[in-house]
Amino acid sequence: MDDSVSALDLRQVERRDRLAAWERAMAGRLVPMGVDLSADSDDDPHGMCRSLDLSDIRVTQWDCPELKLVRTKRMVETTDIEALILLTASAGSQFFELDSGTACMESGSALISTTRVAYSSTVSSGLRKRSVVIPFAALAPYDTGGAVPDCLMLDQSRPLTRLLISFVDSMGTHITSMDPAEVDAARDALLTLVAGVIRSNTCAAYDGPALLPALRSQLEGWIKEHLRGGPIRVVDMAKAFNVSSRTVHRAFSLTGDTVGSVVRMQRLAGARRDVVATSLPIGSIAHRWGYYDASHFGREFKTFLTMSPSDYRDSFGTSHVGKRSDIETPNPRFASTMNDLAS
Repeated sequence: MDDSVSALDLRQVERRDRLAAWERAMAGRLVPMGVDLSADSDDDPHGMCRSLDLSDIRVTQWDCPELKLVRTKRMVETTDIEALILLTASAGSQFFELDSGTACMESGSALISTTRVAYSSTVSSGLRKRSVVIPFAALAPYDTGGAVPDCLMLDQSRPLTRLLISFVDSMGTHITSMDPAEVDAARDALLTLVAGVIRSNTCAAYDGPALLPALRSQLEGWIKEHLRGGPIRVVDMAKAFNVSSRTVHRAFSLTGDTVGSVVRMQRLAGARRDVVATSLPIGSIAHRWGYYDASHFGREFKTFLTMSPSDYRDSFGTSHVGKRSDIETPNPRFASTMNDLAS
């Protein structure tokens, strides 16, 4: 396993080191958790992972041995990252025990949760899954229709869910051949699908007139169109849609948001796209998107995306095409195994 935990094959690791290697991979690619690998056997062909990242979204292919996992409340409290976790399974099963109940993820199904949730889990040998770790800041500009649930089980009974699962499962075939601009487009598509699936599965949670969610969607579209035209004022939004300012505030408060928080995240999302997709100076991007100055922009950016704009561009920008192959290409001695995983 290399330092970035981009690939791991337990069969290439000494038995005494396998538990630590798997724990390190889980912590680096998913979240820290306790691992019981007591059923480990040299005859078990499973125990591999490979990274398939979309910029700041961590995507990992897992081929799991028999495992018992636990993520305690203490681990939740000491984990810095605030993120949504999407799991999809293409073989085997994983059973979860949470405070809110139990859940079983099987082939063809998916699960959405967050890093804030404690649970214990049993994994069958041969579980093949993909994990997608999405920082809340990355998802914030996309309308989820409300708070992300602690545990949302998804099957293929809904077309949008089928599309999401298919999208995630097909990523291994395409990601490594994408250029940075295509990676960023795939990132946006994934976030749109995830937000749409959450929204469609939690729409019953709306507590208010049925027209307010539709108004909310239109208001967000208006915000996007006017972000670079000066300050966004509630009175202007109310006038544009012929409603009262109170109605505008209610449309956003249904999901626990404010107009200001939505404007802030939409502005940041637009600036992020310029950081990764253009060579504009950081100061020019700050001015373009209505920040006071480059320092103000830098503080906002780092607060929500954990890196400075310059570091983020260095990691994910379009001028760093050569770096992806270094990250995505596993150790040559794992090459045949990794090719099997990607297929």
